Amino acid sequence: MKIKTLLLGCAMGAVAGTAGFAEEIRMQTFLGATAATTVAFEDMAAELAEATDGAVQITVLPGGVVVGAAETIEAIQNGILEGQYTAPTYFAGSDPAMGVLGDTIGAYPDSATRNRWFTEGGGLDLARALYAQYDMMFICPVYWPSEQIPSTVPINTVADFEGLSMRAPGGLASDLLSRAGASLVTMGVGESVTAMETGVLDATDLANVALNVALGMHNQAEYSVLARHSMAVTEMSVSMDTWNSLSPEHQQAFEDACNAMSERLAVELPEADEAAAEQARTEMGVTFIEFGEEEAATFRALTDEVWTEWGGRSPNAQAIVDSHRAFLTEIGLN
Repeated sequence: MKIKTLLLGCAMGAVAGTAGFAEEIRMQTFLGATAATTVAFEDMAAELAEATDGAVQITVLPGGVVVGAAETIEAIQNGILEGQYTAPTYFAGSDPAMGVLGDTIGAYPDSATRNRWFTEGGGLDLARALYAQYDMMFICPVYWPSEQIPSTVPINTVADFEGLSMRAPGGLASDLLSRAGASLVTMGVGESVTAMETGVLDATDLANVALNVALGMHNQAEYSVLARHSMAVTEMSVSMDTWNSLSPEHQQAFEDACNAMSERLAVELPEADEAAAEQARTEMGVTFIEFGEEEAATFRALTDEVWTEWGGRSPNAQAIVDSHRAFLTEIGLN
């Protein structure tokens, strides 16, 4: 389908690089060294180095080792890093278009359907145009599952968010939860575990089931709620100088490896979530709640309100919103 052109004023398409060996490509991830995503990235880096005879040499740096998650773009621009494996939502505070790109909240039923927007709805071109403004190459989106809400109280409907005290990280998901009536608190992950144990928080917006269980979110939280309130995008990107230092063949190999890693995680992360859910049920007594279509429709309507607000903050954000709305109409979800 045709989509509206993103008003960025930046040329699209990578400039062909020169053949030969690239320098070390230091890329920081958004999670720790033992996270499944970081392990998959390390495997990808090793396979890519072998496939390119050493021309693409990635050094994988766990989250926070060099800079904070919201500082990686600045670090890349300053030459401290060459790239990142992260989520655009970390940069929502400085660029609303990054916020809109980085979390499609309640718009889609699952990550696989949302990711079709990148391949069929023009999303990849829009993402690359946005990143080009930062002198960066958006290589590919990387699969990330729908996120769940650990809660000390049952949340069966959107109306049940009214008055709940929740930890939220900011961005579009926080805007959505606020519109649903939740009272939001900003705090760190470790603090939120303690806050739920002491009754300061009723629930927390954090991550997928496996990560929530690993972080101890269900030490006190008896419920895990799949409300489809947040559907984050994660991505892999490098500086344009780094990208252009690679030959066209090695650029393609990098992109292919990124997509293959995404396909791997599309299998591994749901399997890990399923195993963690079984552990949570049997060992922790956690009850899992999934919103039905009626509640999903309510969140889609609230999502559209959030998009209207965030799209109005910049032409780039509006172009991404318009593209999503057009694609949702095309696939019968709008």
